[in-house]
Amino acid sequence: MSKTTQEINYDYFMEADISGFIGEWIAVCENKIIAHGRNLKEVVEHAKKVSQGKKFLLARVPSKEAMIF
Repeated sequence: MSKTTQEINYDYFMEADISGFIGEWIAVCENKIIAHGRNLKEVVEHAKKVSQGKKFLLARVPSKEAMIF
């Protein structure tokens, strides 16, 4: 069974080196970070333009001390 777009984006988020984005929002689409920043609204607006209608994952990059479940 093939993975959904959401699963692919989530897997990338969990495996990618996102240490350079701590404290920022990131948007992931097709195995790449397409937008990032501290302002959620700006990140979403940029991601919508770049993704060209494709689904993207939006996540806040936690500090190193935070645990992701």
